[in-house]
Parts: sequence; structure tokens; C-alpha cells
Amino acid sequence: MDHYLLDTLNTTTAYMEEHLLEPLCLDDIAARVNISKFHLLRIWKGATATGLMEYVRRRRIALSLADLLHQQNSIDFISAKYSFGSERAYNRVFKDEYQTTPAKWRRNPTPLNILDRFNPGLLSHAAEGLVYFRSISVLPAFSIAGHEMMINAQENNSTLMATERGVHFFYHDRPRILNPVHKDVYIGFTSIPEPFEGSTLYQPSLQINAGSIIPPDMHIRHIQAHKYGVFTYIGLHPPEELSALTLQEVWKYIFETWMPAIEFNVPEHFSFESVNYAKCSRQYCECDLYFPISVIG
Repeated sequence: MDHYLLDTLNTTTAYMEEHLLEPLCLDDIAARVNISKFHLLRIWKGATATGLMEYVRRRRIALSLADLLHQQNSIDFISAKYSFGSERAYNRVFKDEYQTTPAKWRRNPTPLNILDRFNPGLLSHAAEGLVYFRSISVLPAFSIAGHEMMINAQENNSTLMATERGVHFFYHDRPRILNPVHKDVYIGFTSIPEPFEGSTLYQPSLQINAGSIIPPDMHIRHIQAHKYGVFTYIGLHPPEELSALTLQEVWKYIFETWMPAIEFNVPEHFSFESVNYAKCSRQYCECDLYFPISVIG
């Protein structure tokens, strides 16, 4: 499956980059890759955090900067060259991207952050899917509600207990929480006790706020504002198949490669996965994994 995903992303990227100076539409790109446009949109957005046609637009703008610097062609010519249709349209999207106009930037060029060509080779294999480091993000304080349980880390590799409990929570216990923040976003919270003796605390949850109504048998946990390292996993399987085995390679990279290179300042060792079921299907799963780096405030 991972080769299929990589092949799809490589073919899509190559086709778009080769035809950036020509009219491009979603139907044409999907036909070239030979999958449905809805499936392609999901895979592309999951791997790049960018819409497909947004990528085309932003890459055209980035490439047009060289033309502006060379001063040889009019802005109207450049807008036509990069398939913007009109100088007015080019001005609008340029300003949306860089908060200035092409003419002003041409007169006074300043450093700009551009969208470079997407490189699927930077994605790592993870069981049946792919994973990439998405961002460093700051999340404000939030609260979750769900059932706490202790999970033996070694046994979980064979029994997949955390996955079983998480699926049960989502389909049976989740509807009991009234007015959650996002009813379709599953949060699997893991806390590592100190000292670690082989078991972790796992809490399948939903995010809640003051307006939520929580069953009395559920535990409410408050999480401070933190800076997080965020990884995204995508796979061609339903979210119910996310497990310790599926994410084993992800965790190995995070614990053995990423974490030793990061300076952490957190009093509690925890992490959580976030799965938005509205983005998933029977053939597609997308999961964000959050690892705290430091407390904010």
C-alpha cells in the first residue's frame, strides 16, 4: 500500500509540475493518475496539507517571481504565461500569497517564503501507510472526557487492546457525551507514568468545553497549553485499523531519531493521536500525532 501511495503522489507531482504553464483542472489530473478525483484530493491533502489546485496556484506564483525579477516581460504577459487568465487575477492571488502586488515587489524585491516543489521522497514508510513531520504547533489549553485504562505496552502489541477500546468508545460511548467540541474528532490520550513499569495510561476521548454534558462514569482531563511536534500518518485502510502495529515504525522514528534532537521541557510525559473521522473512509485513514515539547505560559 505504501508504494501505491508514493507512486500516486510522485505521478501527481510530476504531472502538475510538467504542466504548470498550461491550463490544469482536477479532472485532468485525476485522469492522468487514474484514480477518482475525490480519492486523489484526500490523499494529496493528507500528505501535503495543501489543496490540489491550491498547490498548482501557489507553485505558479512562486515560479513567476523569476520573471518579475528579470524585468523583461510585462505583468500582463507573466499572468498569461502562468495561466492566471488576466493581470487582475494574477494581482489578486499574488497579494493573497505575499501581501503585496507584483508591481510593488518588482520595484522593491524582498525575501519571500515560497511553496517549493513537493517532494514525496521526504515521506517515510509506516506499515501500510506514510508519515511525515507536519509542523511545530502551539495548542491552547483544552479538556477531554473519556474512560481511563491502564494498557500493558508489550501485551498491546499482540492484543491491540488500545485499538479495541478506542473503537468501542467511538461507536458506543462517544454518543453519550452531549455537545462536545468536535463530535467526529477522536482523541486517544496516552500518559507515561514515572517511573515507567511497563504500562501506560490510555484514554479514548472527545474534546469538551463548559457547554458539554459528561456522563458521571467518564474521566475529565485538563491539558495545559503546549508547543507540540506534530506528525501526520496517512494509510489506505479504515481508521479502525490504526493500532500499535500500524504506528510502530512511526513511534520508532519519533523516539529514536526526532526526540533525541529536540530539547524538551515538559513535567508530564504524554502524547495523543487525533483522528477526524469526517476526513476518513473505509479506504482512507488520516491521523495526527502530537508530542509535547514545552509548556506555554
